[in-house]
Amino acid sequence: MKKISFIYNFTLSQLLLSVKSYFLATLVISICFLSPLTSFAEDMDADGIDDRQDNCIEIPNSDQRDSNNDGYGNLCDADLDNNGTVSFADLNLFKSKFGTADQDADFDGNGSVSFADLSIFKNLFGKPPGPAGNSNNVISKQQASQFLARGTFGPTDEDILHLQNLGSYQAWLEEQFATPPSYHIAWAENHTEGINGTGNLSDHPEDWKTYADTLGYMQRDIWWHIATQGSDQLRQRIALALSELLVISKHNGKLITWPDARMSYYDTLVKNALGNYETLLQEVTYHPSMGSYLSYLGNAKADPEKGTHPDENYAREVMQLFTIGLYELNPDGSKKLDSERKPIPTYSQKDIREMAKVFTGLTDQNGFFFADDGGSSHASRTQSMIAMEEYHDTSKKQLFGGSEIIASGGTTKGDINQALHILFMHPNTGPFVARRLIQRLVTSNPSPAYIQRVADAFDNNGSGVRGDLKAVVKAILLDPEAFNGVQTMPEKFGKFREPLLYFTHLFRAFHAKDDMITLNIYDGGPSYRYQSYNFNGTDMTKQEAPLEALTVFNYFTPDDGPFSLKQFGLVAPEISLYGKQGIDEVLMGIINKNGFIYETFNLHADLLLDKETAWVESKNYDALLDYLDTLLTGGNMSNTTKLAIKNYLISHENENDDEGNPLTNETLARYAIGLVITSPDYALQR
Repeated sequence: MKKISFIYNFTLSQLLLSVKSYFLATLVISICFLSPLTSFAEDMDADGIDDRQDNCIEIPNSDQRDSNNDGYGNLCDADLDNNGTVSFADLNLFKSKFGTADQDADFDGNGSVSFADLSIFKNLFGKPPGPAGNSNNVISKQQASQFLARGTFGPTDEDILHLQNLGSYQAWLEEQFATPPSYHIAWAENHTEGINGTGNLSDHPEDWKTYADTLGYMQRDIWWHIATQGSDQLRQRIALALSELLVISKHNGKLITWPDARMSYYDTLVKNALGNYETLLQEVTYHPSMGSYLSYLGNAKADPEKGTHPDENYAREVMQLFTIGLYELNPDGSKKLDSERKPIPTYSQKDIREMAKVFTGLTDQNGFFFADDGGSSHASRTQSMIAMEEYHDTSKKQLFGGSEIIASGGTTKGDINQALHILFMHPNTGPFVARRLIQRLVTSNPSPAYIQRVADAFDNNGSGVRGDLKAVVKAILLDPEAFNGVQTMPEKFGKFREPLLYFTHLFRAFHAKDDMITLNIYDGGPSYRYQSYNFNGTDMTKQEAPLEALTVFNYFTPDDGPFSLKQFGLVAPEISLYGKQGIDEVLMGIINKNGFIYETFNLHADLLLDKETAWVESKNYDALLDYLDTLLTGGNMSNTTKLAIKNYLISHENENDDEGNPLTNETLARYAIGLVITSPDYALQR
């Protein structure tokens, strides 16, 4: 591919101009304004407002009046209490405003709340705002693509059409909730062929240790297979988000040689991704991977004679990173302040010491309390830890300044479950978890109102159940801000894609073919074969791979971001992974089928580009770019970007490659895909 580069402006306002070159150094296109591009537009209610910008899709409202600034125009928004549905509570509010000039209840905008507004209210009763409403009905391919970018590892054309045929996002969510989970260890046992004397992993589980070096690659490969080809996309996408919240990593002692432990831990996240957060906390806490990673496997009570005390690692992190955070929060995620306007800490060092007493007495299933006293087995690496009561601190634990007491005389698991319940019930946990999951799926800078709506769903799923992750996921993905944030708060809405998600989307969108690969051990020849891309995790994404973060704080923290953003109170966590060179070399190497990339990494990920090549062959660049706009950027590609790429394709129709051969139609199609996927329009998911 010839050396090309591209000058863009980021769409997350002009604040991001200082970071616009994060991985675009190889893509400069001279922008010559030729003929205008055909751009996709729909206007369902014929009010002159494109459906992508219209805040009432089905009701004409050319003035776009939205008095409460929630993304829904007044003509289709009778949800006066902003709980997501027009109900009797809203009717009572409407009655109290009848005859006044209240702007929110004045749906028709004539200056007073009248019987005409009551008629509008009746038509909207029982529905989400929208009407009927845009938080549920699938409006367009572009909106469907945006939704799937948040709830999957990247939309495919087939997924978009399927969602459109379902007709509602609620229906898609329910379908995903009912899809059986794909488990990593089960996949290994069912799809791995033992060769040269190795056996089936389900019948020979100790092979996980014997061939740990090579099976470590399998942990990586199976993740990529399930993420890109699994049908339980939503569950797997939430599991990835949870893996970045409840962090373990291979970069820690024994876990680097325990691939089955890491896969089992990830399966725990998959299993509980749509379950209850308290159950998830319990299963994570008892998993030997977490016990090993945060050093409380074999954690003994204090011994005054030896001068030892319990390890405080997990006691600290389960509070700071998994549940309540460092400072007391309001329901909308903002920090509570004391009389001096300073944040109020949630816990003290004394609380950490008291909590550390709780997490004593656990060991793995080998039956040796101190891990070094015995070896490891497949069961000890993958099954829940057990209690040895003689090592547990049974004294009274006084948490949070004594406001929470765990009585003396308790058992190991009794005390642990009580402590986890206290953290689960803490008022911080809802907004704490809400903000982090919103950031991973939708936007880096959610409004306080968005955080509170999701936190409310965490607190109560509508049936009195706390911690229901299905309700939380629904609240995140169906929130008005997720659908309308790009219009209502364009200067801050959106998130930079994680490097990992560039590749999952690329493989899914263009149906990358994998192949059988063989794992080799150092001296004894091949050991196992299975289907794989042989995609080498951090080597290819430049930093990021599942369960490979360098610290317990994940690959990035929730408040990371360049100074050019942080000075305005904005964050962009994922951009810290882009680095100086970013991921463009490997990304473009795959897109352009670069022999060096494929041969160096022995990569098996051929993209299928028949449709895209046919558009180039017919010189129908408008159709190609509209298709890529929908598939890759969810309709958010700027006309400037489209025009520049079209100019590039036109100007290179009769050129040769670096070897002097004419550029093929497929090559130009690959260039077009590369230019879209390495543009800021794609980098910023909106």
